[in-house]
Amino acid sequence: MSMRRGFALAETELRSFDRSDTAHCHVQKPDRYRLIEALPADVQRITRGSGVSYLGASFADNCVVQDLSAFDRLLAFDAERGLLTVEAGARIGDVVRFALGHGWLLPVAPGHPAASVGGCIAADVHGKNPARDGTFRAHVEAIELFDPTSGWLQLDRSHNAERFAACFAGFGIPGLIGKATLRLVQAPAGYSLRSVAVGGLCEAREVLLAHAGAPLLYGWHDGRVGRFGRGVIRFGLESKEPITRPPRLAADLPATIKPWPLCAWNSSGIAAMNRLIGHRYGPGQAHVTIESAMFPLNDARAYYAGFGAEGFVEAQWLLPHAGYAEFVGSLECEVARQRPRISLIASKLFDGTAQGFSFDGKGIALAIQFPQPKTRAQAAFIASLTELALLHGGRPNLIKDSSLQTDAAQRGIPDFAGCRERLRAFDPQHLQGSMLTRRLGL
Repeated sequence: MSMRRGFALAETELRSFDRSDTAHCHVQKPDRYRLIEALPADVQRITRGSGVSYLGASFADNCVVQDLSAFDRLLAFDAERGLLTVEAGARIGDVVRFALGHGWLLPVAPGHPAASVGGCIAADVHGKNPARDGTFRAHVEAIELFDPTSGWLQLDRSHNAERFAACFAGFGIPGLIGKATLRLVQAPAGYSLRSVAVGGLCEAREVLLAHAGAPLLYGWHDGRVGRFGRGVIRFGLESKEPITRPPRLAADLPATIKPWPLCAWNSSGIAAMNRLIGHRYGPGQAHVTIESAMFPLNDARAYYAGFGAEGFVEAQWLLPHAGYAEFVGSLECEVARQRPRISLIASKLFDGTAQGFSFDGKGIALAIQFPQPKTRAQAAFIASLTELALLHGGRPNLIKDSSLQTDAAQRGIPDFAGCRERLRAFDPQHLQGSMLTRRLGL
């Protein structure tokens, strides 16, 4: 690898948030655009923002990790039209707080406030009600992208439109995202958040459909035998009255959480946690600030630490409405048969159109989290879940599930080969790659 002035590498070990992927990496941490350009054009690379993706989407062995955390500025703001231009390393929590301070809101944001804008684009993340607000792509007006051979390119829906579209759930393959212009919406004063108890996942679907227009809409569910699917659907309506900001909001969830020495999510720990969730989110009504509603993971440090050194897996599948009830029935039977440890199940309503590798479509998404996923019993159930979801037309979320392998991804994504070919057309030399793209054969 040739060396140029201003080009420097450090060697370090990087680990995914779910602790499933680890690699010894060469990391470049530029703080000038010329240092981004200094990386030789033929070097294999991948871009890294905050590194909070559940799996290894921003690093791999034998490639250079370009850490863009220094590129975190908010560059321009049009207060009349609600357009905000930011560097790709800007944290989504900072973007949301800035927008709220000026009466605007970015309606789609992941639960982790440290996620970078570039990462949100590369994953095409969804927010608190994808049925109403779509995925991140719906709120991006333009992208400035660096191609190792072509240099800096300007992309939007009318100029370089195919490459612009490929950036969303492109997992960094189309190139390094340097800047993005976001379209904001007018912010409400706050949310009136209500919870409705449900006895199972099929009842949850009906409640989700009944509140499809709410700006906040999601469910939390028990995964234990005998209580499978019980939980609450939470929906938030815009409040007309200003909501007083609490004296101290929870500090942002850190990018790295030190695990507890032992896994807390055994049968007793999971039972205690579900009682706590039931007490905290039980039926009723609460008035909350937008910030606290957007980033519920800020209250989840102990939850993630409790997985211990072995980490967790989140399998997230979007089930079409037609096959949902049959899937839920089959899944409940399989849970009763195999008795896996499921720490929690989350539900959301989708009403979009899948594009490329994006996690979108029409149906109900279930995110199911498992402690100690590599133990024999847990791995066997995760494999069974994958087969059940595929049998009932499920679509996997590639950016969440570190247990997913190439065959399952190909079966779950219509025209997988065509999507891959169109994406790699922007990187014919296969310069951009991560543990995620390698595992899935992208």
